[in-house]
Amino acid sequence: MSQASSSAYERLRAAAAQLHVPDAVRTVAAAAPGDPRPGQIWRAVWEGVVEVVAITAVDDTTVHALPVSLETRFNDPDTVLLPAEASTLEQPLALWCGLGRRLPWYVLDRQVSELSVPLEADGSPVPDASGYRYGSPLPSPASQAAEFRSTLADTMDVLATARWAPRGSGGLPALLKQRGLGPTELIHRLSIKPPRALALLRAQTSLTPPEAHLLAPTLGMSADAILAANPPLPDRLLHELSRPARREQIRRLAHLTGTAEQEARRQALFATLSLAARQERPAETDWPARVDRYFQVHLGPESE
Repeated sequence: MSQASSSAYERLRAAAAQLHVPDAVRTVAAAAPGDPRPGQIWRAVWEGVVEVVAITAVDDTTVHALPVSLETRFNDPDTVLLPAEASTLEQPLALWCGLGRRLPWYVLDRQVSELSVPLEADGSPVPDASGYRYGSPLPSPASQAAEFRSTLADTMDVLATARWAPRGSGGLPALLKQRGLGPTELIHRLSIKPPRALALLRAQTSLTPPEAHLLAPTLGMSADAILAANPPLPDRLLHELSRPARREQIRRLAHLTGTAEQEARRQALFATLSLAARQERPAETDWPARVDRYFQVHLGPESE
């Protein structure tokens, strides 16, 4: 580290040490994350991209969220500027309503604060809200405020397009048939039992990532492309593994297996799916219990 960068780092450390962190923020940040709710402020993280966002609406798989900045000097006409008392952060905030995006649950990492000003689904304050104001037009396309806005927009685009699970087109049986892979070939190439080979050919179960890698040379396709031909994945299982509460377990699994976070998430997905396919009534699977059991086995009894 150069002397100049070292000095800057020391100044940053000194400034951070002087910041007051409210007790409410410490409490919520230290607690196990729950499911997201409107009015909460979260840290969103995806593959090295980090942003603080305010949640304005929630459905089963996504949230509508706005980037939040403590730097209120930069704003635009769609930015809602809030006073310090409007959140448990106890700092003035800028909510960039014009940069709102629909984000998947799985990018939410940890709640950090809560707003006291009720917001509409698009991020604008409700009609009877008070104590806020809107920002000003950008001084020029080359201004610092414009650059700041552009950076926030790029970050939100990355978070909005984050993906980890194959889409599942359901074309796997036709793909195997086109390449002449019947039960005997699948049993031989994948070292699997006849019932599993038949289930793959009947679209009753999915190939796992290791199996897709084994078939990739034969099919002349990438493993990811093969996985995308799997039967559609159960929505409730995807939801369960997308909940913020699962992220710490997934990170621990990634650490233990020496894999990236998203690879560990896919490992948990396909392993849980394979186990459920063996039961008599897979459509009635209790996915939360299955996922709990998976992490108990792989992380130990204190996995929760």
